[in-house]
Amino acid sequence: MSIPRMYTIALQAFGYTEAEANFLYLVATHSGYFTCQQFVRFIDGKPGKRTLSFVRKVLERGHATARPCLRNGKLYHLFARNLYEAIGKDNVRFRRKHSPEYIRTRLAAFDFILGRLNFHFLETEDEKVRLFTEQLGIDKKYLPAKRYLGAISEGFTDRYFVDKFPMYVRPTSSSPPVVSFSFVDAGLESIDSFKTYLEAYTPLFLQLRELNLHYIATRETHQNRAKRLFMDLFERHWNPDSPGGIVDYFCLRKQAETTELHKLSSPDLAALSLAKARFNRPEIEALYQKWRSGERHFQQVRDEYYRLRRPRSVSFTFSPVNGQIALFERHPASLVKTPWKSARKTDFPGDFTHPVTQAES
Repeated sequence: MSIPRMYTIALQAFGYTEAEANFLYLVATHSGYFTCQQFVRFIDGKPGKRTLSFVRKVLERGHATARPCLRNGKLYHLFARNLYEAIGKDNVRFRRKHSPEYIRTRLAAFDFILGRLNFHFLETEDEKVRLFTEQLGIDKKYLPAKRYLGAISEGFTDRYFVDKFPMYVRPTSSSPPVVSFSFVDAGLESIDSFKTYLEAYTPLFLQLRELNLHYIATRETHQNRAKRLFMDLFERHWNPDSPGGIVDYFCLRKQAETTELHKLSSPDLAALSLAKARFNRPEIEALYQKWRSGERHFQQVRDEYYRLRRPRSVSFTFSPVNGQIALFERHPASLVKTPWKSARKTDFPGDFTHPVTQAES
């Protein structure tokens, strides 16, 4: 991860060392919250004078507050506007006070980032939007968005990627760039939040050639269910004969374009609308026109769809993190296993009677 030198210098002007300034930049950009343990990990050192000196600085300069936690631990919230302004991030929501669930999510995400500092993380909403729309040529309508009512006017503002989960580009020379997404499990009792995440991101996922997703969590509790939910989504999408698949789409569209439109039910029309957005690509349109004119029969459509489908491969990686859970739970059952990938890339099997499988590494 490359931190702009101008921002390091700007933070050093507050009296911080270069390492401290770089750490504060990462906190302000990706979390808003941090612990001494995370600072020690960043500097690759040991707890001691250096850590105490750093936290004393941020507190005495009024840049952060300390929150007592279990086991005499402390959680620090970086909130000072002048510090955020110095690096051009005075409008980020990390400065505000948040719920314990939100804080735990940010700490887990920050742990994930600290373990991958050699990757290029996408820091801002604008950077993410430009990558997908300009570099990858994806229409903005496919990006996960949330609409907010204007505070002054009656207008609306669409904001993208509001969850701020870590997202990075692999450090390779591949073109177009391959983006790795992530979801942070805050330790809730269900995976409903992951279902909501998939609903928001699926339109974008289906526009990509390759998809990598990290499931970040402090426990293994939900990772198997989340993996199955994730893979089932693409198994259905890859199967041309599944409900809402390309065969259904072609048939429903043909009915809608002929005098049989009145025969379509409300669910059919809703399914057609979703399919149009899902299969809205020039190559799919060309295939439809060939099928409509009789140049292709359905078996040929199925065969060609194997070549045209997106994404062509997906991977689901379980990424355990510490998450600083000892600060919040009296009897934390944190993971002790070394991080491992739960799935390798999965290519379309070409057989819809057999599920997609992944080998554990």
